[in-house]
Parts: sequence; C-alpha cells; structure tokens
Amino acid sequence: MTDRGGRDPYRVMVYGPGGLGTVALYEVNRLPEFELVGVRAYSSRKDGVDAGELLGLGTWGVRAGTDAAALASVPCDCVIYTARDMGSHNTDDEILGLLAAGRNVVTPLPYQNAHLFREAEFVDRLRAACEAGGSTFHATGVDPDVVTGRVALALTGMCTRLEHVTIRETWPANRLDPALLRIVGFGVSPEEADNPLAAGISDSVLCSIGRSAERSLGVVYDRVEELHEYVPTPRDIDIPGYPVRAGTVGRVSHSFVGHVAGQPFFTMQYNWVLGHDMLPAGIAPHERWVVEVEGTPSARLVIDMRGSLASHVPYYQVGDARTDPGYHGTIAPCLQAIPFVVDAAPGVLESFEPALHWKSDLRDLAPAAYSKGSSR
Repeated sequence: MTDRGGRDPYRVMVYGPGGLGTVALYEVNRLPEFELVGVRAYSSRKDGVDAGELLGLGTWGVRAGTDAAALASVPCDCVIYTARDMGSHNTDDEILGLLAAGRNVVTPLPYQNAHLFREAEFVDRLRAACEAGGSTFHATGVDPDVVTGRVALALTGMCTRLEHVTIRETWPANRLDPALLRIVGFGVSPEEADNPLAAGISDSVLCSIGRSAERSLGVVYDRVEELHEYVPTPRDIDIPGYPVRAGTVGRVSHSFVGHVAGQPFFTMQYNWVLGHDMLPAGIAPHERWVVEVEGTPSARLVIDMRGSLASHVPYYQVGDARTDPGYHGTIAPCLQAIPFVVDAAPGVLESFEPALHWKSDLRDLAPAAYSKGSSR
C-alpha cells in the first residue's frame, strides 16, 4: 500500500491493545502514513481477534496475537508500545528484547530521558539493546513530554527571571478498569490507599518530568520532595463494577517538588479524580493542565481538553468504545515521532523541546552548546 505521494507507509505494530492501545490502533489504521501490521495482545480473550473487531469497527485483516515469537517474523518499521505500566518497571524486559531484536520502539510510558532518573544499570542495558539490534528507542507522549517538556518550557521563553514553575495535571478516572482503580487507591480508606504500590505507579512519571525540567532549565535541585495525598469523597460515587463509598478515596494526588536555593522551584502535581466534585481547588472541569510560571513576567496557561470545543462533547465514540481526548493527545506525539525514529541512527532518541526558553545561564543556549535531542 502506498499513499497519494507514492511513498510507502510506515509499517507499525501496537503492543498492548488496552485503553491507550485502542486509540493507537484506531489512529494507525485511520492515517494513510501508516500500515498496521501486527498487534501484541496479553490476554487469551483477544488472541486471534481481528484488530478492527477489538474496537467494534469491522474487519481490518490484522489479528491480535499473544505469540511474541510469531510477531517477531513480521516486517515492521516501528512498535508503539502501550502495555500497562504498573510502576514496577514491569515493561523493561520486553522493550529491551524488542530493541535487541531490531525493532524500533516508541512509547508513551515514562521512559523519557531515562538516563536522568533510572539506575545506571538499566540505562546501560537500554543502550546495549539498541546497539545490538541496530534499533532506535524514543519515549514521548502528552505528559511526560509535550506539555511539560515543550509547552511549559516555551512559556518560560518570555521570562527574564524564573522563581517557580508549577504544572498541575488532572485526569478523570471514572472509566478506568476497576482493578486499576483499586490499585491506584480509589474506593478504600486514605490509610489503606497510602502504600508503596499506589505511589509507585506515579514515581517514574514524576521523576521523568521533574528531572527533565531540571536538566532543561539548567538548575540543580538542592533536594526533592515526593508528596502523596489520598482525598476522601464526601458522597458515594457510582462507578460501574466498583462503587466508591463516601469516606473512601475519591481523588489521588502525587507531586514532585524540586527545590533550588532552599525554595520550591519546580512542582509537578498529578491528579486522578472521580467526578467534578473531586477536582482540586482552582481547577475547573476540562482543565487538564494548568501551567503557572512565577517570575518576570508571571503567566498562567490552561489547556482545556475535550472531544469538541464547539459541542462540548467530552469524549470520542470509536466503534464500541468511548475514548478520552487525552489518550488521542498521548498517541499523537508517538505517531509524529515515528519518521524521526525510523531515520535516526541506532540508540536512544532524546526528547524534543523548544530551542529557546528560560535557562539559568543563557550562554548555555548558544548553538555550540545546545543541540535538540542531545543529552546535554
């Protein structure tokens, strides 16, 4: 298959056809720049099912499979890896195996700038896998990356002085898998929710964002705080298959705070909420991201995300599924990165960010010292 310009499409596999992977399947199949050539499923229920039928969109001619060895024989330019991240680095081995086998990999999982927050042993393994397979690895997504690494940095481009950057992200969690709601901490007492497993799911996301900001802005944190808050709901919340009772957790908030010169300099807060009643103070419905820059000058930026601004539809209907606009926003940068990943030399393709923004020493922005995609 070729597009109207006579160019072959990029052959793409999707690993993990869950909530986020469903959107990846839909977008890859919809866009003429790509050809869906394989789907890696993780449950027997999806094994052998046509990818289109997984979404309720008819037959596409590509079946999902649980046999990773069979998928390895299918020619492919890039894998979009969306398997579930449980905060335990449970996806490391499969990603490394794909890279070592010669598969290019793009993922929205929190591997962005992994060398800044993961242990040296993993970073060495990641680079070795790329070298062994002649493959390229890139982590991106709406956050980490687009909002925190591009939009927020671009906002600091108007600042001559920077005191504090705060980014608050809020995601509606009502449609999450009940099993994941329980793991995250919803529907139990705040005391029961406050456990390493619940906090661990957010750790890599927060560290990726926080350490990337430290590097990009040219500062060194004196210390880092990680804060975890489990807020009870004052009333019952009706979640299909998982009723949440009054007095149990209805909002989960995780924060990363990097201090410079004894003061908070960069704060990333990640909120999962069950309904508008559980929104944090100062956050309105549909305000997925609020970026606040305190400095000279100070500024506040709100990203109001929904299915349509014109009709106020909060979701998309994709076949049998109602998909969150944030999932489409997460997959978009993965798709946009594929041409760069396919053309890149083997190795880790670092994050993209605006060429000009606030930095603690502007001399570090000189062309000789700054190269987009470098490890700086």
